[in-house]
Amino acid sequence: MNDQILVDEILKGKTEVYEFLILKYQKQLFSTVFNIVKDEDLAMDIVQEAFLKAYEGLPNLRNKDQFYPWIKRIAINESLMKIDRNKRFVDMYNEDQDEDDYFFNSITDETNPEKELLEEEIRRYVRKYVDSLPSKLRTVIILREVEDMSYEEIADILQIPIGTVRSRLFNARQIIKERLIKQGLADGLYKVS
Repeated sequence: MNDQILVDEILKGKTEVYEFLILKYQKQLFSTVFNIVKDEDLAMDIVQEAFLKAYEGLPNLRNKDQFYPWIKRIAINESLMKIDRNKRFVDMYNEDQDEDDYFFNSITDETNPEKELLEEEIRRYVRKYVDSLPSKLRTVIILREVEDMSYEEIADILQIPIGTVRSRLFNARQIIKERLIKQGLADGLYKVS
């Protein structure tokens, strides 16, 4: 069943149908939120809050077949508010993180055995540097590089112009690159952005 049909059924009074939307999207939503807050319990709370807010706001959803992008926006905004409220810094390095993480594993162009150790060290530093970025820059780089969101999606969620998204991404990448160069871990040969 598509989202539009499910939303229509819920709005007609079949509230039990909302469970289908929860089951359909909770894992994806949790993954997105966890990438932002890096705290499992907090991420679960935020996902629950997002589903509750979405349920309460369902009559206001204009495009009923766009439920997931809408609730994802709610969840991301909730995540950002929690971070700002708690002044919590996100830990971008997690020992259990998937080794296929695109952004952190695609930092270098070369993949030969001699450079493997250096590349892992660079990935660790990049995670540390992303973690230490100001929240405006950190959020944009996480949404773009970890969540793989488009500039338009980021601009829409954060309610900022696309030019500001591009500017923040550029600034974040430059800060990371400069810090890697200072550590002696980059000399222009490494792809940092």
